[in-house]
Amino acid sequence: MNRSRWRGPLALFAVAMLLMSSCSSRGDDSSDDGGDGGDGGNGDVESSIDIDDCETDPTAEIEGDTIKLVSSYPQSELVGAFAEIARGWAAYFDKVNEEGGVEIAGKSYQIEFEDKDDVYNPQQTASNIEELVGADGSNAFAVFSVVGTANNINVRDFLGELCVPNLFAATGSVAWGNPDYPWLLGSTLAPYTLEAQAFADYLKENQPEAKVAMLVQNDEFGATYEQGFRQAIEGTDIEVVAVEEYPSGADEVSTQVASLAASDADAFFNGATLLACPDALTSKQDEGWEPTTWVSATCISKTLMILAGAAGDGALSFTNLKDPLNPAYADDPAMVAFKETVEQYRTDFKGRALDLENAIILYGYVQAEIFVQALEAAEAPTRLAVMESVHNIDGFTSDLAIDGVSFTTSGGDDPFLGESLRLVQYDAAAGHFSEIGELQDWEGETLSLTPEDLVNA
Repeated sequence: MNRSRWRGPLALFAVAMLLMSSCSSRGDDSSDDGGDGGDGGNGDVESSIDIDDCETDPTAEIEGDTIKLVSSYPQSELVGAFAEIARGWAAYFDKVNEEGGVEIAGKSYQIEFEDKDDVYNPQQTASNIEELVGADGSNAFAVFSVVGTANNINVRDFLGELCVPNLFAATGSVAWGNPDYPWLLGSTLAPYTLEAQAFADYLKENQPEAKVAMLVQNDEFGATYEQGFRQAIEGTDIEVVAVEEYPSGADEVSTQVASLAASDADAFFNGATLLACPDALTSKQDEGWEPTTWVSATCISKTLMILAGAAGDGALSFTNLKDPLNPAYADDPAMVAFKETVEQYRTDFKGRALDLENAIILYGYVQAEIFVQALEAAEAPTRLAVMESVHNIDGFTSDLAIDGVSFTTSGGDDPFLGESLRLVQYDAAAGHFSEIGELQDWEGETLSLTPEDLVNA
């Protein structure tokens, strides 16, 4: 795909929570000339992002010494488990603030953040973000870690027109590769088509004539899994023999799984998330169906897999981050530091009990860590400079990533961060996933492995 508009000099990846001061970053006298392309505090930095149509001035510097970030994500009801992502990034930002803040172009800033509950409802997400950011974009510097594909799609036009960064979207959607939305960046979650490719590759090696049944959500998330997998098995003897959809937000999928089991498939792509994922595994067991099973990378946390119990044994998935449950990392210095930091700063969070073995807390923590690296690499404390920085992340690392994993956005030509991964397999008796096989590196390949209509969604 042609992404010529995104060739830029800075490093845009992990600029996670770069919220602007509640004071607007634009002076009152600039309200009529936003997006005029002037340097506006961005110095002589040449932009790779077209800012001519911006409704605000993305080259204006942050006023004061506070970067304000805002977010919307599920915090209650059945989907409230996703709130644990924010516990991780909030703890990391607290730590950075106590240590003096983040330095951009020689000046230190504190990171402030505000969030609202959207119960995983895309319409509520849009309402929340419009309120938190403000109609003129003056209430926040950037949006950080909004959970859900449809939720981020519902705010990308609003934020794109204002030229307000929407960073580290908590979803593996391939739509974040759409060059029409340069103000939106995904996270270290692997693109969903890479999950499809990984399972297809596993079957090619181990079950080259597999008959596959797929459970997918009835939205873009599910369509990406299905279309990506069908593309990945083209030219092989692997066959998709059954597909069942379930509605977003559902927690019970036994009817769909019973239908899939009746297909006599010997491989199962469980593309469910939240409570539907462990329910699919227990329903599979209830049916006496024993296929080779893949679970969505959104399902590999302790919160979900412990619900599956023995029914999850042997399930495959993949990840790029260390599992807090894995005893191999119990004495890992980075893991120890992560747990100590979260316990120190965010033991109390949204009324939820702290479970330091929950992998999605670690995921959120790493997003903040990479974002801070990107902020420090930005050439100026402006929205444009930060976006340029995250679009040019080159080999950023985290000690909480699996050995060999790094994060790159390739100068904007390939905006996907999570492209190097390890297969993992669930051991129900031990209660954790273990890494298997070698590191798999798809750096720069996501777009070529993804149907174009999914990217342009």
